[in-house]
Amino acid sequence: MSTELWMIAAGAAVRIGTGPFWGKAAFVAVFAALLVWLLFLPARLIDSQGVRRPWWRNVRFWAILVTITQIGVYLVLG
Repeated sequence: MSTELWMIAAGAAVRIGTGPFWGKAAFVAVFAALLVWLLFLPARLIDSQGVRRPWWRNVRFWAILVTITQIGVYLVLG
């Protein structure tokens, strides 16, 4: 049953000109947009007190690291 569904989906993807590349590109584009947003987000929106924290307690650092990791995962395993 699952093989039949896969063949139907793959056939439909070939007919409309899409495939694994465009799915991977869409997911990577979403995370790339998130990465740009995180890089340009004003610091006052993250911490209202404006306190400079060390990198291991910096929320922006960890969010950027997770986003880069997700981009890598989707590029390699996507």
